Amino acid sequence: MPIAAAHKIEEGDAPRASRLQADLASRIVRMLKEQGAGPGHHLVELDLCRQFDVSRTPVRGALRLLADQGVVESRANRGYVLRDTIKALPDLDLANPEEEEDKRLFIAIAEARNSGVLPDQCSQQEILRIFDTKLPTALRVLRQLADLGLVERKPGNGWSFAQLINSADARTDSYAFRSIVEPAGLLEPGFELDLDWLDRSRDEHLAFRKLRWRDTMAVELYAINSDFHEGLARCSGNRYLLDAVQRQNRLRSFLNIQWVNGVERVEASIDEHLEIMDALAEGKNLRAHALMKLHLDSARDVEPTIS
Repeated sequence: MPIAAAHKIEEGDAPRASRLQADLASRIVRMLKEQGAGPGHHLVELDLCRQFDVSRTPVRGALRLLADQGVVESRANRGYVLRDTIKALPDLDLANPEEEEDKRLFIAIAEARNSGVLPDQCSQQEILRIFDTKLPTALRVLRQLADLGLVERKPGNGWSFAQLINSADARTDSYAFRSIVEPAGLLEPGFELDLDWLDRSRDEHLAFRKLRWRDTMAVELYAINSDFHEGLARCSGNRYLLDAVQRQNRLRSFLNIQWVNGVERVEASIDEHLEIMDALAEGKNLRAHALMKLHLDSARDVEPTIS
């Protein structure tokens, strides 16, 4: 959603933000709204670093992004200050256009592979033609797929897709890996629950559960689900664990384009997520650890699924 008219930027001028910068900028705006901050409110870099447990570099990137959006402005010897009353501004749309293009192509390739439309081997030019995309976008997405072991580059200008895309073995291996990594993250010494994220995630789960289910809602369900697992991994404070969960999310998004398990599994998955969040909110991480393992085991037994 665009910012208030007084600060609306021209189409095409939107800053290209990294996922971390966009996420951090959105969290800063939510924090300022909760505080009811007004014009001239000073944003102190060090305080923001402590608040969100990040270094100065991503904080500076997020503040620059907010400045580009017209939310804050830089003042000599004062850093950044808020321009208007924060509650007067709607939520920001800080999506990176480049990242959105990548997501669309990623989903299109997944659907084409899972439906048998895309052959095992094809040239770079064929990919550009089939998906009507640009070379930089195609190369970024193909690199993501190669990183996941789903495609490899052939000598010359071609790409070869792995045979594991519809493989039950791939899902089994994925769940086995996740059952080790994700529950362990809840017991990491540096685990710190992000209460703002927890409240937002809980609200999204509850709102989604009230909707009348349609199979076309699978993409929205996956987005909520992916944010849940990635959010908990981020709370672990372990960057390598977070990276592993993000990779698994991308892999699962490729394998689970279509939902075939019906509304019962949708409701069960949401309820399991809520139970895990409640345990963490009460400081019962050992219980959350056990619930996460049960959740992943239940999802594994109902394949293919989003969990």
